[in-house]
Order: sequence, then C-alpha cells, then structure tokens
Amino acid sequence: MNSSRSKKLHKPLIVLLGLTLLAAGCSSSKKDNYESASVTPAGNAPASNEATAAFTYPMTGGIELTYMNEQLGGTPERLPVDDEYEKRTGIAIRQLGGTPMTDQKFSLLLASGELPDIFLNTWLQYPGGPDKAAQQGYILKLNDLIDQYAPNLKKTLQENPDIDKMIKTDDGTYYAFPFIRSEIGRVYGGPIIRKDWLDELNLGIPETIEEWHTVLTAFKDKKNAASPVTFRTMFLGERTGGFAGAFGVMGNFYVNDGKVVYGYLEPGYKDYLNTMSRWYKEGLIDKDFASIDGATVDKKMTSNVSGATIGWQYYIEKYNSAVQESDPEADFVAAPYPSAVKGGLPEFGQLDNAYAGTSSAAISATTKNAEAAMRWLDYAFTEEGSMLNTYGIEGTTYTLENGKPVYTDLVVKNPDGLGSDQVMSKYSHGTNFPMIQQDNNLPAKYPATTESIGIWKQTNHESHLLPPVTPTAEEADEMSSIMNDINAFVKDIELKIILGTDSVDNYDNYVQQMRDLGIGRALEIQQAAYERYLNR
Repeated sequence: MNSSRSKKLHKPLIVLLGLTLLAAGCSSSKKDNYESASVTPAGNAPASNEATAAFTYPMTGGIELTYMNEQLGGTPERLPVDDEYEKRTGIAIRQLGGTPMTDQKFSLLLASGELPDIFLNTWLQYPGGPDKAAQQGYILKLNDLIDQYAPNLKKTLQENPDIDKMIKTDDGTYYAFPFIRSEIGRVYGGPIIRKDWLDELNLGIPETIEEWHTVLTAFKDKKNAASPVTFRTMFLGERTGGFAGAFGVMGNFYVNDGKVVYGYLEPGYKDYLNTMSRWYKEGLIDKDFASIDGATVDKKMTSNVSGATIGWQYYIEKYNSAVQESDPEADFVAAPYPSAVKGGLPEFGQLDNAYAGTSSAAISATTKNAEAAMRWLDYAFTEEGSMLNTYGIEGTTYTLENGKPVYTDLVVKNPDGLGSDQVMSKYSHGTNFPMIQQDNNLPAKYPATTESIGIWKQTNHESHLLPPVTPTAEEADEMSSIMNDINAFVKDIELKIILGTDSVDNYDNYVQQMRDLGIGRALEIQQAAYERYLNR
C-alpha cells in the first residue's frame, strides 16, 4: 500500500498501510532517535550457551501454552496464521480471550491466580509499573531468559540500541516482548471528509479551524447533514490531537522544550473547549457524540447524516467501499489536522511512539514452560517469522518472484470479494502483535487511503512526544493514585463544557482543582522519569 518498498527486510522499517494496521510508538523529543535505526529481524542466531545454539524449530513434545490478549471480548477465532505458527514452532496456543489493563476484570484475573502462560497487554500501565508486576510475582523478569532462549530478540536489540532503550525499565529490566511500529506506521489516523460534498459546494478541503467551521456550517445548511461532524470521545484531544492541535494543546502529558506538561492545564485548552462548545451549540457536532460507538459513527458517515469524522486510516477504505456501490460520486478522503492560521502546522495530530507499550507479551510467573513461551515469542524476530507476519503463507497469500514476494489472487482478487486487508488479517500478523512491524506493500483499493498518511503527518507532534518512560514502583503507585481522580475529573468537565451544561468560564477554577488534586506532583514524577529515560 506504500509507494516505497524496502528491498530487504533488514532495511529501515516502512509503514504497514493495510487496514490490518489500523483496526487499532520510539521517539524522544529529538526526532532522529528512531529514524536513524535500522531494524534487523534476525535469523536463528546462536546465543552463548551450547544448548541454545543447537536449538532449531519446531520444538518437540506436543507443547501447549495459554495466551491472553488485551481486547475485551470472547475467545478469538482460530485463523490460518495460528495453524501455521503452531506447525513452524511446534507449540500450540490456546486462546483465552482478553482484558485491557485498565479494566476491573484484569485485577480480578490477577487475584484469581489463574494466569495465562503468555500475557499480552500494556504493561507500562500496570499500577506501580512493569517492575512491580515482576516484583509481585505476576510476570517474569526476562533478562536471563533472553540470554538463554531468545537469541533473535537479543540480536535485534544489540543491533538496534534505540529499540533496546525503549523496551526496558530504568534499571535495565526486560519485562515483555514488544510490538514495535515501523516509522511511518506510527501515524494511522486523522480527519476524514466527504470531498464530493466539498466539490459540490465549491469549497476546498479545510485546513484551519475557521475553514472547518465554514465547511461544517455548509454541510448543515446546504447538505442537510443532521450531524456535520461525528466522532467518538476518544478522538476529542487525547488519543489524537483532534481539533485541539490547532490551539497548541492536546490532552494528557507531553513535552514542550524538554519540560513535561499536562495539556489540560494549558490556556489553549480552554480556548479549544470554548470553540467546541460553540460548534456543539450551533449543531455542527453530533449531538450524540458523548455516548456514540464506532458502528453508529460508520452508519452516520455512510448514510449522509455526517460528512466528516476523525478516525483511522482504514475508515477511508471502508466508507468508500460501502457508499460507492449506490453513489459512485461519493469520495471520502483525508483532511489535514487543522491549524490556527493558513499555512501553519498544528502542534498535534496523531503519532504513536514506535514502542507505545501496547501488545507487549509478558510471560506469567506461574508458567510451567518458560522456555517454550520464549521460543514461541522469539520466532517473530527471525527472518522466517517476520516473513510470515508480514506476507502470510508462501503459496497461499504470496509467491516469490526474483526473490520478492508477490501477492496471489486470493489477496488482490479475492473470489469472495474480501479486501486485501481482510484476507491478510487471517494469514498474517500485520499489527498489534509482539514483533517488529514491516511493510507488507499491501495494495489499497482507493488512492485516498494511501495518500492519507502523508496528509496526517503534517504536524509538529514529534517534538512534543513523551517517550515510554517508566517511573519507579513507588513513583508509579503515587502517580496512579493521583491520576485516577484527575483523569475522571478532566473527562467529566470536558464533556460538560462542550455539551453546554457547564460554562467554559469555570475552567480556571477547574485547573486549580487539578492542582489541588496533585497534578503538580504527577508532573514532577513524569519529569524525573523522562530525564532518566534520556540518560538510559
């Protein structure tokens, strides 16, 4: 799907632009940290001890491990890629479903003592941090196990110190096999708009907040859009910059000139909320946005109720596919994150750290076969495992021509009418899996899908990105105690102000309440962790 293609898998990582990437972070404040890295999925590189050096896949003995992910829901469907992984590694995986770190079910799972062998989650969010999860006996510290049983991960980290820096704590503890995004793959979401409506109304794609106001007003008055722009609350100004980036702010913690700040305290956030409140009162923002789900957003965007949203890249493909059958003129495209002035760059958009902590595979301290768990996870860091995770199964989803993978008709001309992304999601691990992401060069059906990433990248977000810091166990406990109250508080007042049930004039008082709740101490903790990270 990307126009450029790395000739060998060991070249710098490129984006995985298929929809599998977006069904869903290395950088410090200095941009060149990750971009200079060249990541090499290793072969079956030997480690120092003789037993490890002699190891070859598949393992014998009919080993079965249990596995839990971080997505709420039932047990995932078994897919062809699961069967292929079992055949190649000799290790069967029994899926147990999942629960996110922030859900109460996660705490109940820990209390039960019935833990999976492999525990996929965002361990940076663990109360007290990943160090404490190991200290409390829930997950294993992996340092010695990597030396013994993960030669491919070890070799990758030795050759890529920037990745090594990201995935360990300040004291050097390795706690999980990471999911590392490719450089371009760190951007995968932003504003989406009906270009055919803009063309009909003789309007250009909006670039500033005022142009967005003009466009949304026209959608309401001239296209009779009941909800000119619709989106879920996750896109307000924390998961992405949303419209807040035009005001030089974003929710949560970020970095300004080497100093960690909390966006909700900044004066620009009050200005942003004032604008959103005005838009809501004017009927430009979906009246149901506070409680809307993804399926409802999709329905509104594909039934002329809404003409704009903020979402992931694959929404463009999905919306165009759904609407163009009945309305060939419909055209969903990416719009840039809005700026304050024409020609300027917004401070924030959407940008993940290459290692954001998500989809990190820890090994339970109660496992009875740590070696098998390590071997299964290490397979993704071999060249063979990387090929499987990127291109699927040779002879089924691709063939090699002159040493280069070429997709079969199963992928590009699917007889059941499935998109290439839908096919590949069954035969490969494109994203959200403990591995180093590679470019699968998956073709997009619509040019707008491919073009979106370059449009959404045009922000100053890189200079503000807080890397994956790890407060000490004591700091993390204190941080959790402070932020549990503040997180709930800021979300509540944010919605009240936008919905008009509270006045933006009260925001200064709310900022003081955040200070009373301890946000100053939280900033001290984050600043100390940030400085330790830079000195790793």
